[in-house]
Amino acid sequence: MVTLPKYIQEAIGWTGALFSLSAFSLNSLNVIGSQSVEYLSMNMIGCFFLIIYAVNKNAHASWVLNSIWLLMTAVALVKAFLT
Repeated sequence: MVTLPKYIQEAIGWTGALFSLSAFSLNSLNVIGSQSVEYLSMNMIGCFFLIIYAVNKNAHASWVLNSIWLLMTAVALVKAFLT
């Protein structure tokens, strides 16, 4: 496994957190729906970056949780495209 420099790890982690928090906030404020492509895409991007961050930090519980969340979001996104 390649270990990224600390500043890149932190940038990836903060980017993931920003996407996830933005998706949640926009949904909570009824700006976007929980089944919208925008919401699901933002969640997927956030999860992806948080997985990279957690793997580099050896935070196993975090990357497993975000991997499951990413998989569930991917299924919902496929479902949104099919309907």
